[in-house]
Parts: sequence; structure tokens; C-alpha cells
Amino acid sequence: MPRNLESPSDDPSLANPLQRHERMSTGWFGVIMEYEGVVVEPSDETHRQAWLQVADEFGYKRPLGQLLRRIKGVRDEVVVSRVFGWTHNPSVARQVAQRKGELFEQLMGGRQPAAMLEARPFLETLKRNSIPVALATPLPEAKVREALQRHNLLSYFDSIVTAEDSGSAEVEFYYAFAASKLQRPPMRCVVIGESNTTVEAAHELGMKCVVAANNSPVWDFSNADLVVKALSALSFMNMKRLFAEESLVESRIGGEEVGRAPEEEPIDDFDDDFYGATDNDDGHLPAMRGGAFSSRW
Repeated sequence: MPRNLESPSDDPSLANPLQRHERMSTGWFGVIMEYEGVVVEPSDETHRQAWLQVADEFGYKRPLGQLLRRIKGVRDEVVVSRVFGWTHNPSVARQVAQRKGELFEQLMGGRQPAAMLEARPFLETLKRNSIPVALATPLPEAKVREALQRHNLLSYFDSIVTAEDSGSAEVEFYYAFAASKLQRPPMRCVVIGESNTTVEAAHELGMKCVVAANNSPVWDFSNADLVVKALSALSFMNMKRLFAEESLVESRIGGEEVGRAPEEEPIDDFDDDFYGATDNDDGHLPAMRGGAFSSRW
């Protein structure tokens, strides 16, 4: 068995060299997608109105716009207790969250969010390239599955992580659990979302993050690894490039900490036109850490 790790995603315990090579290629990764704003159209304004109404009903202080921008991807009862700080009583938090859900459905008036036009072609691309896909959402599983079936999208997802799967208040739990269901290490997962909460949670786990800005300014997402206006601008090559500069590491004897190997050649498993692809050709805007085009709302 070789002593050296060829890349952070390498697994020397694999006896099959072809399996090891597959793990090290830039095409070996999993995708974790958010639900609202990525797979189906967002209902941000309706959620906002529901929160304001439930605050008035229970006599709580109305949340400010800044707080409302922080709740994406967070379960409603967690929003009540930890984000808004309305109550620290779990039973009361569940009651308030349930009422907010009822108000949301009333405000929707029986309407259901339409599927994003770019979602199906993007999922087809992932399926064609054998990339496993998970859906991560704080919404109830029954509601999400019903919507996916209605839009004929359920078969594209290898795993669905919903409110029933999470006993944690943290968004990171959904992504970590989704990665385990996809059988991919966090460093080989790409989270696709539409807010800065997604970016922060993904990076906390060592995952890559792509933001579909939709109608938001791209410069609002300065910390994302990649920002696109819509999923239609996100190609398979774009995602492979996220792993092109994966640091090489070398194993040490005697249980010492794993460190970086000095200037080894990167693994050459890219397509012939890999380096020929340009940002303008793919129609996406690269998000550079600390630059003008990277973060979430």
C-alpha cells in the first residue's frame, strides 16, 4: 500500500487503483442543493409577511429586515428561539412555528411554488455525469416530496434531508448529513444555494459553495467560491474547476500530522479543453475570496 496520499480525497485503504484514481479526479464529487430559490421559486415575501403576522398575534417584537435575511435555511422553531429570541421554551417555540406555517399557507392561498426553469436541465447534466445529488431543506419531508413529485423532479435526487432528519439548530447539520448520505467527504461536496447563510455553513464544513444569485446583485456574495446569475450559467466544467487546485498532501510516519507536500505536479485528469474554458464562455462570474463578487443575504 503506498505511503503517500496523492490528494486530500485519496483513500490509500482502497485496494483497487482505479477507485483511488476516480476519487482523485476533479469529476468525483457530490452536489447538495437547497430547495427554495434553487429547485423551486422562492417565497421570501410570503415568509416575511407570515413572520410579521405571527409576531403581532403573539405580541412579540417584529423582526427587522436584517434578521429576516439571516433565517434562510433555518427551521422555524430555531428562528423563533435563537434568531428572533422570542422564547426559549421549546414547546412555545414549536407552537409559534406551527402557527407561522399555517399563516404562510393561508397567504399562499393554495398556490404552490413553481419549479425553477433551470432546475431540470441542470439536474439532467448531473445525472448524465453520474454525480450524486442531495436536497437539503428545513421544510417538512411530506411537503417537499409532494412538490418534487408534482414537478417530476423527485427521481433526480439520491437523498433528501428535511426537518425530520435534524435534531440540530445548525444549518451545517443538513449539509453534513447530506454528504454522508451521498458517501462523499465534505471537501468533495458542492452546496448550491442563494444566500450567505449557505456560504457560511458550507465553508464551515470545508465544502465548496456556489450561489445562484437570481435577482440579487452578484457582489452581495463575496465569500462564495462561485457566483452565477442562474443555474443555466453553471456548467459541469465550472464545478470541476472548483477542485482543480486541491492541495496535495503527504502522509507522515508515526502518527504525525498530515502536511502539504512541496510543489508536486497536479493530477492531470482534465478534459482537453479544460483550460480553454473561459468565464465569458460559460456565462458565469467567478467569486474570489474577499473580492467584489463573493457572499449570501
